Amino acid sequence: MNPIHPKSLSPVARLCTAIKGLLDPAHATFVAFLCLLPLTARPADVLGYSILKGQFLIQTDAEVLVLDPDFGFSLLASVNLTDFDLLTAATLRLPDGESVEMDDLGDFWAFLDSYPTLSSLEDDYVPGDYVVSFQTVNDGNFSCLVSLPETPLPPTPRLVNFADVQSVDPGEPLTLVWDFDAAPKRDDFVQVYVNLGHAEMFSTPDLGEPGALDGTSRSVTIPAGTLAPGGIHSLNLEITRLVSTNSDCCPDVEGAGAMFTSTAVDLITLAPPVLRLMSGPANSVISIEVWAEPEQTIVLQASDDLKGWSNAATNTAPSGTSVFKILAGEQQRRFFRAWQP
Repeated sequence: MNPIHPKSLSPVARLCTAIKGLLDPAHATFVAFLCLLPLTARPADVLGYSILKGQFLIQTDAEVLVLDPDFGFSLLASVNLTDFDLLTAATLRLPDGESVEMDDLGDFWAFLDSYPTLSSLEDDYVPGDYVVSFQTVNDGNFSCLVSLPETPLPPTPRLVNFADVQSVDPGEPLTLVWDFDAAPKRDDFVQVYVNLGHAEMFSTPDLGEPGALDGTSRSVTIPAGTLAPGGIHSLNLEITRLVSTNSDCCPDVEGAGAMFTSTAVDLITLAPPVLRLMSGPANSVISIEVWAEPEQTIVLQASDDLKGWSNAATNTAPSGTSVFKILAGEQQRRFFRAWQP
């Protein structure tokens, strides 16, 4: 069992512990992890702890979902802290009595193990009682039970309007619509979030917050101006089924066990055209360079007063860079703009 070591990660406490992204050094693959809101929190060493078991999928087309080749079916145990370096040790004890060390990641400790099939995951991590043990700097030592009873994974979320997220205008609102391969339970927790690298660009409310999504939710709208232009974002649709909690072990701290299914989709935003004057009038001709999306038609427009615009030239460049040579004319000044029809 070889845990994956996260790199450059901002952990967010959501179900008791949370991991928003991990980088696998062997594959350099960014993975967005399940995150939920802690049921309780206090200004002490530990914010929460949890054990999550589930699957990671990648949607590659409107109807095609494939198992994530790196993280597939996974078990994730973690202890989330209120600040950095507040634990001296943490372990996970399995139902058969075997113990594994958790990794110190600064303001949280975690253990991750992944398998290519659900059966192989269940062989090593059987349903039963797990124990998360941790030694805090200020509050003492704890060994807390988290039950993972035999529970089916939640149904698989699928983005219905897949084509809409392949060329998103970040200046316009984007409505996401999804469904499931089976009916979820009404009280299943659903969350949608979008990352660009390790930065969270958008997220629906956390568990317990006003507006949090449940098993009946099927759409959400990302406001205009939320996403970055010209980037490949990671859109994540996640459904989580809480199966146990423990509020008795560590004072004022909630532990939890949950099953989840997570679907990741590439969300691609368009880069607006960028204009650059390459040369002033030479032989009554000026050169204007326009950077835009590759293979997209660019229309260069001209105006004498910023009120009326007329098409000056049109081009489609495989590289996305177009160079327009325009007659300067007799005007004292002239304005140009470019757009993608």
